[in-house]
Amino acid sequence: MKLNTIVVGPLGVNCYIISKDDKAVIIDPGGDAPEIVKFLETNNLVPVAIVNTNGHFDHIGGVDELVKKYDIPFYIHKDDEFLVGHGAQTAMMFGTPAITNPTVTNYLSDEEELELSGINIKVMHTPGHSPGGVALYIKEIASVITGDTVFLESIGRSDFPYASHDQLLNSIKTKLITLPDETKVYPGHGPASSIGHEKEYNPFL
Repeated sequence: MKLNTIVVGPLGVNCYIISKDDKAVIIDPGGDAPEIVKFLETNNLVPVAIVNTNGHFDHIGGVDELVKKYDIPFYIHKDDEFLVGHGAQTAMMFGTPAITNPTVTNYLSDEEELELSGINIKVMHTPGHSPGGVALYIKEIASVITGDTVFLESIGRSDFPYASHDQLLNSIKTKLITLPDETKVYPGHGPASSIGHEKEYNPFL
């Protein structure tokens, strides 16, 4: 199994491609869908699903185009579906390129074990940055995709009407910091880290 990163969209979202053999799962395609398609075609990968860590506009910008091109499902936690529905309006408010709101086809739930063409992903509900934020743990490669919950020596924003600083810290401390120290941390923006590094150097924890 492999994990590759493509930085996409005007806010520099880390889109992750998890692949095994010739199948792939796309995580957080926030924009630049043609670049994602080019990567898939160059590496002879067939996408089987899109899974999002949150529904903010900067994470969903490429979803609609990819869903329509490949006829694949779009997974997100139900508590973030309202954010998906506001995506185009929010993008306009931020002055970023227009996006099309995708249609959610599948809901993620806490502790769910996804099996997508041999790619196994454990879903962990990590609200705080957004109501339906999730982290995606891939045990086979000792990695967790944290979305906008935790970053390298930082944490996600919680200054939104629907966000909660206390809830965010609780999610990190009960769901993420309990993972093995060697677990690689792949956030929604910026460089990668590890659970051990964050336990020692993250000033918020």
